[in-house]
Amino acid sequence: MSMFRLDDPRLFGLGLLVLVGGMATRAAESMGPLALSGEGGREPVRLLANRDDDDRDGLADADDDQVNGPADPADLAPLSIEADDPRIVAVQLSIDSDAIACFRQDGEAWRKLAVNEAVPLAAGRADLLVECRSWVTVSPAWNGRATITAVGRDAAGNERARAALPVEVAPVVLVPETMPVREVYVARGRYDNEAFVARLRALLDGLSVPLRVHDAGAWQEMWMQDTMEVGASLLPGDDGRSMTVVLAGLRGVDPFPDSLLGPDVAVATVAEPRPLAGGDAWADWYGNLMVSPATEAWPQGRVIYGRNVATAAEFHPDVIGFLAAQQVQSPVWIDTSWLLIKHVDEIVAFLPGPDGRGCLLVVDPLAGLEQAQTAGLAAAVGPRAEAFAETNRRVATAIEEMLTGVGKVPRAGSADGQPAERGLLGLLGWEPSRVVRLPVAFEVPGELPEQGLTDATPLWSNPVNMLFVNGTVFCGEAGMPAAVRTACREAFLAAGAEQVEWLDDACYHRMKGNVHCATNSRRHLLPIRTSTVDR
Repeated sequence: MSMFRLDDPRLFGLGLLVLVGGMATRAAESMGPLALSGEGGREPVRLLANRDDDDRDGLADADDDQVNGPADPADLAPLSIEADDPRIVAVQLSIDSDAIACFRQDGEAWRKLAVNEAVPLAAGRADLLVECRSWVTVSPAWNGRATITAVGRDAAGNERARAALPVEVAPVVLVPETMPVREVYVARGRYDNEAFVARLRALLDGLSVPLRVHDAGAWQEMWMQDTMEVGASLLPGDDGRSMTVVLAGLRGVDPFPDSLLGPDVAVATVAEPRPLAGGDAWADWYGNLMVSPATEAWPQGRVIYGRNVATAAEFHPDVIGFLAAQQVQSPVWIDTSWLLIKHVDEIVAFLPGPDGRGCLLVVDPLAGLEQAQTAGLAAAVGPRAEAFAETNRRVATAIEEMLTGVGKVPRAGSADGQPAERGLLGLLGWEPSRVVRLPVAFEVPGELPEQGLTDATPLWSNPVNMLFVNGTVFCGEAGMPAAVRTACREAFLAAGAEQVEWLDDACYHRMKGNVHCATNSRRHLLPIRTSTVDR
């Protein structure tokens, strides 16, 4: 076992700086043979924030001073204290953060250590558990790091040795929608969606994926994608433990996320609902937030959220601040100003790609315009045909400017304000060859303004707004011409899907949403290397 040791006599009286897991600790004159170590000797010791509910009492396990049942110790980290000096009979621990607590075994139970409590050593050793009570936070600010310091004392209470060990909480990350699905969620009760739910259930049964159906009390809950974001926290390594972390709703009418609190599932309230109106009323719905797959530059992907460049309204800044503070998936924004429902999941999506390295799906309004004209749809050949064509030309321009960074108005950028000269592709570190385009035609109500565009909606089910489940694309087909279905199927398969299933999502499409808007999912997060989460 690798341990931080300070028993080299050459250190005594020198006040040297000794590195402890990449953090500097000063060796005091009185230091002697005392060591702290975590599991496997890794430093810093990484912890999950113990905010799931193993004993199912309705409270996060970290919100009390107990170890909550037989499963809870697995969410804490073992800490070993060893003393080579036989004069050391006890240690006192101090921790420089209230977010960290230590427990010692007392009979069959675990008890939280009191402040300045002496921990007796048996044969020169004590074994404790370390609990982390919080994720990295912005307000109040905590960077997720702390140091546990142990002072070894003899029977008379004199200090004989001192040692320290850094600890660090695992970051909260969003899970790319290319990852394997564990469970799918949908709501019922406010729209006539029984046939949709039945079809979805049958398809998921064929994939051995459970479907959980929520009885919605408010119409907003029917848009299950918007009620929560299902992320995760994961310890590094192939055997690293993980915990699902659900970012709770921001609309004031989202009881469903709290129902998921349980073993290995935590619920995080990182922002409060805020009053939004007009065209930006839906800015804080979670369809306006996603994450890319891993890229070479970003091994855990990058968070993507929507911003209306016409009004500067964007997805909830407190959530973006929380995700940015994790220092793993540095958030970027794209322009959603031209849409009616200004959500990123109506513009871009991701599939694994034929090489497993990811593809970016984007709407293609010029191909959609051509398909609409070929199909003889009224919007494309009727009295407003020219306005319809101009609408799609303007959307196409906005899409290209967002992807490439070419244009007078920036349509993509990073949350930290860094320039994005190559648009979203540059922010992800991807080349244009990773873009797969899907034909979608858009229309707007009323007359077109002289410049710009807003309030655009898809003429048929938006194929970008699909659900990807373990190799299968679930795509809506409301109003979609047969030729568009064929083109989309070919594009999905070329982008790494194994098969494509179609659902009649008319009940959602007439309310300006599609399959992705209507559903949500809990996914596995693959093991990560330590280097990808270093902050």
